[in-house]
Parts: sequence; C-alpha cells; structure tokens
Amino acid sequence: MIIDYTAVIIAYRQPALLAAVMNRLASQTLLPREVLVVDNGGTLSAADVAAMPLSDRVRLIERPDNPGYAVAANQARGTASEAVLVLTHDADFDDALAAELCDALAAHPTAGAAAPVLRWSSDPERVFSAGGYLTAGGRGGHLTAPRAAQPYPVDWVDGAIVMYRTSALDGIGWISEDYFLYFEDVDTAWRMRRAGHETLVVPSALARQQPGAHPMYLGIRNMTLFARTAGIPPLRQAGAVLRRVAEESVGGLLRGRAPHPIQAWRGWRDGRRGVTGKPEDRS
Repeated sequence: MIIDYTAVIIAYRQPALLAAVMNRLASQTLLPREVLVVDNGGTLSAADVAAMPLSDRVRLIERPDNPGYAVAANQARGTASEAVLVLTHDADFDDALAAELCDALAAHPTAGAAAPVLRWSSDPERVFSAGGYLTAGGRGGHLTAPRAAQPYPVDWVDGAIVMYRTSALDGIGWISEDYFLYFEDVDTAWRMRRAGHETLVVPSALARQQPGAHPMYLGIRNMTLFARTAGIPPLRQAGAVLRRVAEESVGGLLRGRAPHPIQAWRGWRDGRRGVTGKPEDRS
C-alpha cells in the first residue's frame, strides 16, 4: 500500500487560492510527507506560507519567471516519496482524495498515474473530465462521463489534480518541459504507456476545477509538438489541427469572440519547426 507522497502545488499570483488548497491538504485522511509550493508568480513570501496549515512540511520554491507547469512539477524530482500529487492552485478536492488515489496505484502495480473525475467548480453536477482520449491525429479531448464505477484506464488525465507513481516518472525522465501551459499531461501519459504504465481515473475520488481557455497559439503549437514526438504523419496531424481550429472558431463566434486563424497558423508553423518552452512574449 502506498502511504507516502509529496504534494506539489503550482501557485500563480492568487494567494487566497493557494491558502484554500493548503487547507484541503491539511484535511486529508492521508497527509503528505512534504509540500512543495512552487511560486510561479513571484508574489509569495516565507511569511505567507508560514501562516498556512502544514507549514512545518512546506518548502517554498520561488520561480517568478513563471517557467510553467512541467518545471514546477519536476521540482519534486529526487523525492524519497513513493508518489507525487500535483495540484494547480485552483484545485478543489475532498478529504479522501489522496488516500483514494494512493489506493488505486497500490491496487494496480502497473499504473503510473491516477486522477479523479473532475467536475466544474461553478457547476459541481457537471463533469468536466472523466479522463482524456487521444485521436489518431494527436488531438486530446475529455470524456464527459465516467466509463465505470471502478478505476479504469484512459489515454491521459487532466494535470490539475493527478497522483504520479514516482518510479514511473523516474522511468520516463519526468514531465517534458518542451510544452508550456498545454499538452504536458497528454505527453506524460503517452510516454508512460510506452514504458508499460497505464493512467487511471478513479471515479470515487471527488474533485472540482474551473478550466480556462487556452491561447490558440499554444494549443496548436503544443499539439503539433506532440505529434512530432508521437510520430503522427504530418497530413493526419494537419487534418486534426484544421478540424480543431474550425470547431473552436465556430464556438468562439457563437460566444461573441473573434477567431484567431493567424495564431493557429503560427502555432502550427512553430510546432513543425520544433519551437518549445515558454513564448518570449508571455508574462
């Protein structure tokens, strides 16, 4: 049974959200060995963290340059814990979350990751992600209903709340830092599967999050970068990109937002060129 984990919280300029996540961690039936708070916004101080629950287990890591999700999560590399729970600062979860995810990993020795069914924070009856699927063209999508009552395998899980087996991360060299903001979770699960580790959704683990929109440029660039890594034929991948751009443009117009075809083209171009990491013009 896995009873030892390190929590990584990726914080960005909203200390009230971080405090709420710390309160939820402190209420867990299975407490973390250590909590790494990675300050990607450069707005936290040691005094801020000292005033929060579990302060005796917290290590603050300051990254005001905002290097992104992967760099933050990889701060746990080298931990002695058997598992790593990665949380974004807007993660909302129940008291048994960590225990449920650890139990799932323990019951499935080949599993490299486990995550809850995510519901919308603004509409808790509505499922945002019951796991992710990956199309032949390299496009990731979310299941909107659980496939089973017991833990089940999926192509990938949303990175907002996920428990990784440390040895599985070690086996793939941890989370790729080539991406920024989008597709790290898809790539990690894909590489884990190639290494023999499945990714599970645990329907009994209760959690919520309010997903935001991804910039068109990064969504298309990172999707294209992943296609290069996965060896997806360029024509098949281009077709998936065109379909995604068309669907998102129509959806945006219906909600009163202008489409961004130039950003999409730039993303596809830069992905094909192998441009990685954080865009220089992002804060």
